[in-house]
Amino acid sequence: MAVAPPSRTLPWDTGRDTAVDLVRGVAVVCMVIAHVTIWVPETSGAVTLALGLINNVASPLFALIMGVSSGIVLTRRRHPVTGTTFVLRNLVRGLIVIAIGIALEQLYSLIAIVLMSLGATLVVAAPLALLPLPTLTGVAAVTFVVGPFVNAAARGALDPSRVTSRAWLDQVLQWLLLSPHYRMVSLLPFVLIGVVLARVGLQRRAALAALLTGVVAGVAVVALQLAGKGVGGPGHVSGSVPDALLDLTLAAGAFGVLVLLARWPAATPFVTALAPVRAVGALALTAYVLHVALIAFVLGTIAWPQIREDWLLLASGVLVGTVLACWLWWSLLGKGPIERLMALVTDPIGRADRDGVASFTAGDTAPDGRAPVPCHHGREHRSPHPSSRGDAPES
Repeated sequence: MAVAPPSRTLPWDTGRDTAVDLVRGVAVVCMVIAHVTIWVPETSGAVTLALGLINNVASPLFALIMGVSSGIVLTRRRHPVTGTTFVLRNLVRGLIVIAIGIALEQLYSLIAIVLMSLGATLVVAAPLALLPLPTLTGVAAVTFVVGPFVNAAARGALDPSRVTSRAWLDQVLQWLLLSPHYRMVSLLPFVLIGVVLARVGLQRRAALAALLTGVVAGVAVVALQLAGKGVGGPGHVSGSVPDALLDLTLAAGAFGVLVLLARWPAATPFVTALAPVRAVGALALTAYVLHVALIAFVLGTIAWPQIREDWLLLASGVLVGTVLACWLWWSLLGKGPIERLMALVTDPIGRADRDGVASFTAGDTAPDGRAPVPCHHGREHRSPHPSSRGDAPES
């Protein structure tokens, strides 16, 4: 099934959409921050709250913008997408993302790698993204409502030992349902919501709708907290109803604010100054792999007591190093190295529909893979702390 592009002009018709790269970059930066927090000494008060919010927003926000990238591919005016090409390319891309995630798991990084669940989500979401818009919107809502109950049913029906088992079948079940960090069932609604937002054009009205959704979900989160049934309460687990509502609050709220900012002409100088963050968004998969490798290098070469003593320097080094490396590469060479390698595999699929593929990082890439001048059209780790939540790639 082909998706007919809207008749109106879209923000990505002339190249990369600044708003999309900004949101994706913020999501990856949040992942990096969340991952290096295992080096931070015990915190309390406002610092603990801030780190918790950063940890919780990273993976659902990234899933949301991944869906937007899929929707961009389906609505671009150049190189119309056929249903089969779109699904097959995303099948292959999803499998590659899973393979990269498995490779990263072999490193000693203390990070709960999100790539396997994201790759599985990309595969499952691809055919659903081709549904008529009203049907897709309904499916997104249903998967969000039903997801927590599917998670609970799976946890109740399966042996608890399968949550940590290294058997291949059990690992697949973890990516889909059982992981205490990330699950395809929990990420799928956000990807589908992102597709919907892109297919309606991702203009100010769509961003306002996302922001309003986040506010409504936030009211529900507060109500559950006051009733003693919220996040952190008795019986709370990752993937539960309170957890899903918190993810929606943070991801939809952050998405709406960032897109509105990027679309606001008065904010052009500020958005331009955020080029390093947008570069991370343009090279998201490369940035993810790089920061995991840097964390593994630190853990493998420096004793833990020394890491704790120099945590600020090391954490800043990983974050700044990742951002600057991506900015330099993006400025000089455009598309990231891992993104280039992936394109070598996926581009030949349905070559007649060149560029018609949803991307882990850059479904909105300009034809040459470079970033045009910004225009307004255009948990996170296996933490040693039992109380911390690993709900975006963790550190």
